[in-house]
Amino acid sequence: MESPTSSVAMHPDVGGFCNWDICRLILASLPAGSLLQMACVSKSLAEEAFRERLARPIRLRTYEQLKSFYNFVFSGHSARLLASLYVRTLVLDMPCYAGSGPSTISRGELAQLVDVFKNLEHLEILECDWLLLEDPQLSVVVASFTTLRSLNIGWIQVMRFPSEAHVAFVNMFATMRSTLDSLRLPLDHTWIPTDQAGATFLQGLATIQTRLRELSLSTSRLPSLDIPFASVARLDLKLAREYPRVRNIYRAFPNARDISIRGKSSIPMLSLELTEAEIEARRLVEEDCRHGDVWRSLDVLTTSFEYLSVFAITCPVRRLVSTDSRLGTWFWGDHGVELLSRLRPRQLDIAIDCHGPLEESRAPLYSRIFVNESASGSSAYKVAHLFARMWYRSSPGYTMPDTRAVIDVLRRLLSVSQVKLLHIGLYDPSIDGEPEYHPLSARATMLFREKLVRWMAGIDLSAVVRAVVDFCPSLRIVVINPSINPDDRYWKINRTGELVEIEEVGPYAGREMVAREEARLLRLWQ
Repeated sequence: MESPTSSVAMHPDVGGFCNWDICRLILASLPAGSLLQMACVSKSLAEEAFRERLARPIRLRTYEQLKSFYNFVFSGHSARLLASLYVRTLVLDMPCYAGSGPSTISRGELAQLVDVFKNLEHLEILECDWLLLEDPQLSVVVASFTTLRSLNIGWIQVMRFPSEAHVAFVNMFATMRSTLDSLRLPLDHTWIPTDQAGATFLQGLATIQTRLRELSLSTSRLPSLDIPFASVARLDLKLAREYPRVRNIYRAFPNARDISIRGKSSIPMLSLELTEAEIEARRLVEEDCRHGDVWRSLDVLTTSFEYLSVFAITCPVRRLVSTDSRLGTWFWGDHGVELLSRLRPRQLDIAIDCHGPLEESRAPLYSRIFVNESASGSSAYKVAHLFARMWYRSSPGYTMPDTRAVIDVLRRLLSVSQVKLLHIGLYDPSIDGEPEYHPLSARATMLFREKLVRWMAGIDLSAVVRAVVDFCPSLRIVVINPSINPDDRYWKINRTGELVEIEEVGPYAGREMVAREEARLLRLWQ
């Protein structure tokens, strides 16, 4: 690092003395467009501005951007040197097929460009992943890096030539010189010709990448592996068709602590009664437990409740995150409650369709989600941290709830709970990006946003907090994230005997308060 004396220097082209430490702090706070404008002021500022811009993630979404960046890097020795030194993150997110015309970059030029970034640490090749197959030299360049720490490859667009894809990827990973920390990879049936080929590829990867901490696989099948990924702590599985046995996942990733299991398409809603397949899956898991072929516990499990039933995962889980956009009768039935009691989560993250099945007559059943003695006789579990993502629809045909309606939903859920940290999210799936809903037109989005702003202005959040504190005496902290508003609001609850004091705190103090409470709950779980 430069000394304070050397950082202050005379630069005639910027009009006198310049403290470059302060200048770099200013540049670091500027958006990309302003950086480019600063580069036009002087030669000295141009070098600093380009260095700052190159140190940030480079995301190329069009072939015009790719060609422009290529021309900049190869405009002279100075630009190429800056790119070589400072580019750390590169994201190639162009469409699958390049267009015709002068802006199109040749395959050889792309490999030549990527080869410049000698200090590259993070590489993402998303929709244009087919370039790895059409330009063999690009695969060689990626394999030659020694500084790469994370590699993200999108879904392979190789329906016409699976064998070439298989050979290209096997060769790239077999010769890779970098030791990866994070890898995202599709194992599609279009380029893995057989289960044995998939198993061979993964076992070779496990042998080479012995320090991999995060692994994300999109696959139509997960073969049984003899060589495990012993270092993987975070696993993300996206399954297309088949549902592998939990034992096979455990044997492949025995030390995983944070697991996400998702499907490409939603599983049909299960009935309230166990099917023969589910009963058999439960029997197999119990058999696996006796032989030690499941995890003893997990820190985080992210999946749908339907997948929980299919896989029959039953080990204790500190945090359970539901990917369901809304919870139907399956979750609120005896089957769902029994499954939750086996997992015994301390932190539960669920989405609630507040136009859905939360009926007053079923309130006693809802309470069993948070404090319950399982039918198998295991000890009761208590959810201490609840993140309730409450969905409301502002589209025609739905009545937006008032403050009392929001309170009623929470009361039915929490009236006999022992939740200590409550995080409430108020959302509209049409606006807040729920993927199962079709995108709205710009006009409709604007109108819905205006309606949501008016609705949120009519919700008395302080009254909601006072109400939940009354019917949930265990609460210590309440956090509310209103729709449209990106900032959370925080309330601290102090109890002295029968005296209850509710204090709203600022964002910084609120985040610190939540972090301390989460750490305390984590110690209790351990």
